[in-house]
Amino acid sequence: MKEWYNGKERNGHVEAREKVRNEIALVKKHSLYDNLAITRYDYYLRFLLKGILSGIVAGMVGVAFRLVLTEGDMWRNGLLTWARSVPLWGWLVLPWLGAVAGAFAGWLTGLAPEAAGSGIPHVEAVLIGRRELVWWRVIPVKFIAGALAIGAGLSLGREGPTVQMGAAAGQLISKYCSRSKTEALNLIACGAGAGLAAAFNAPLAGVIFVLEELRRNFSPYVLGGAFAASITADLISQKILGPLPTFRLKELLPVPLNTLPLFVILGILTGIFGVLFNRTLKGSLAAADRLKLPRWLKAAVLAFMAGIVGYFLPQVLGGGHQLAEEVLWGRVPVNIIPLLFVVKFLLTMFSYSVGVPGGIFLPLLVLGALLGSLVGQVGGLFVPWYQGLGPAFAVVGMASYFVAIVRSPLTGIVLIIEMTGSYQHILPLLLTCMISYLVAEALGCLPVYEMLLERDLAKEEGKSLATESKEMVAFEVAVESMARACGLRVKDLNLPDDCLVVAIRRGSRELIPRGNTKLIEGDHITVIAPEYKAAAINEALIKATRCRI
Repeated sequence: MKEWYNGKERNGHVEAREKVRNEIALVKKHSLYDNLAITRYDYYLRFLLKGILSGIVAGMVGVAFRLVLTEGDMWRNGLLTWARSVPLWGWLVLPWLGAVAGAFAGWLTGLAPEAAGSGIPHVEAVLIGRRELVWWRVIPVKFIAGALAIGAGLSLGREGPTVQMGAAAGQLISKYCSRSKTEALNLIACGAGAGLAAAFNAPLAGVIFVLEELRRNFSPYVLGGAFAASITADLISQKILGPLPTFRLKELLPVPLNTLPLFVILGILTGIFGVLFNRTLKGSLAAADRLKLPRWLKAAVLAFMAGIVGYFLPQVLGGGHQLAEEVLWGRVPVNIIPLLFVVKFLLTMFSYSVGVPGGIFLPLLVLGALLGSLVGQVGGLFVPWYQGLGPAFAVVGMASYFVAIVRSPLTGIVLIIEMTGSYQHILPLLLTCMISYLVAEALGCLPVYEMLLERDLAKEEGKSLATESKEMVAFEVAVESMARACGLRVKDLNLPDDCLVVAIRRGSRELIPRGNTKLIEGDHITVIAPEYKAAAINEALIKATRCRI
């Protein structure tokens, strides 16, 4: 009997040790560095090198896309000038050519449906394991169809396509240089940030976009990789396109403190119109879905209508870069701003709803500049010392309208500062963005990319959206102030059975998590889970670690 108990006890110890060895092997295999024989520093340097490679590919693709779009704008403007010389039938030239380009863009998008629209919601879905990214299909379709759609005059921006193509560039590098799924996802995010940096010559905004919108954590690997990729992409952009900011401004007048009440009004106005933008966009997408027409036909009809509108009001066609610069230089009179805003707003809604490649960053920045200029010029009509401040209000309006729509305040503020090269209006910029953010939140409207992501995923509800493979993925979340997880023990998080908490980073220390380990504000929790369940587990972690007040 004694020997039997001793044997059972020995077997129990063997099973326990075997279980521990299996878990350690799992952590080694799927941790952020898959071979513990190398040091963290060695892995970090290797990952930075991969980030640089992603930035090179994303930067080259992004710059090529910008050059093609610039050439397309020049051709379209030249065609409009010629068409006005033959008024009897010249007004039909741009609509018909635009219809052909739009139809081909719509047909081409059908070869890679994930390339439709902005592409940023698709990248976010890839990063949470709900979609797949096929780089060799996305890059050519997004590039060609996006150039055709925007060149035809649809009110779409270059940043969404560039971000998605940058993410595809990151996946391309990960395919040949990475051995873990986690590193591949990080490189996809870094490539997306590099795409934004190349699109707007804004490297810091590209980094913050990765941290604030795509990954939502400040992991040192993501942070370092995003910096390496964005800086590299921006170096390529500056080498080819020059070092100047995206928008070239004259020297702006200083803004006195007694103008702050007017900036408060601008913040309220951009917050309200930002919510209107998101809800109208959602409604236009729903209406387009109810039209049982092929994508190419919808794109052709809208491009034809855009050509007619553009013959009489060419400023509203395309992304609107030239219109934004005109507003920022103070060359758009106050009496025409409402007309430009309404037409540009509606054309953007219709253009995005047809489902061809194109983003909303640049059009919404143009709309924000128009709102800001309107408030500044109207204020100057009533208060003498407000005169001449229209361009300054336009800069602030761009940032605050972006914040109200996207709900990523750091990205919006840094993006506008880098795009305009204007650092002198930080105080009104921060005040206006804060107010627009609070107004948009109070009105209960989802951020635009979260709304688009939910809409996209709802179409596939009830279906398996990822292959149920044995591939594991690691991700990191931060415990925010006043989150439910603050003060809880790891075992009280009530996480699904299929995930394993493998590390807790607290400041510069890394803790080995145990069931009784108590979480505090600022902890970074690293979790591994099966890829096909990563989205559900990530959602559960976010609910536990994010402040919901």
